[in-house]
Amino acid sequence: MAYNPHHLTEREIRDALLHRLLESATGSQALIEELGVGQARMDVACAGNVLSGYEIKSDFDTLDRLARQMHAYHDVFDLLTIVTTSAYVNQVEALLPKWWGIWVACRQAGQVVLNERRAPAPHNLQDAQSLAAMLWRDDAYQFAVRLLGPVVRTRATRSDLQELIANSIPLNVIRRKVLDSLISRQDLQARSHHAGQNRTNRQRKVVTRRVTSPGHEVAGF
Repeated sequence: MAYNPHHLTEREIRDALLHRLLESATGSQALIEELGVGQARMDVACAGNVLSGYEIKSDFDTLDRLARQMHAYHDVFDLLTIVTTSAYVNQVEALLPKWWGIWVACRQAGQVVLNERRAPAPHNLQDAQSLAAMLWRDDAYQFAVRLLGPVVRTRATRSDLQELIANSIPLNVIRRKVLDSLISRQDLQARSHHAGQNRTNRQRKVVTRRVTSPGHEVAGF
């Protein structure tokens, strides 16, 4: 791609997105970068009363993987927004369901500005088993025992627990458990951003961090 001073990189868009989300975040929310969801990774996830996902497509990206990614995201997220540039806005508007939000990034007076073209809306495609796969094995076991009692085997595997939870617990209860887990899990704290961070931390450039979905961990889970 020929150099264009107005072209935006993924890093520039991500920094602007994190800054904007942190400006409106509450203490009960966590922003998580590169959250593993099935075989995909959401660029920025916001866990609070709902689970919102923000997928970034910069001027230097392609849309080749978007169709596959969006189906994985539909299984887990309450609200979804794509953050892109004028180069792709018409294509993503045609490709994505109408309940996806669309934000358009542009460079203005040396800053990256995000403009909302379309607000996200709720959908009914969340999948109980995909949500259950977001829980670590021990977290899933304790959750299942608390709600289902002795029916849960002590040596149940992560896969067993995932299936049991999906088939026996209402989706809205699983969803709330996943939100609470994402907000409070200690292993995510270094990879998350919270409204309480000081101004310096909120303005500095953040190194991209990858968070693997528990559903794709190996040995012991």
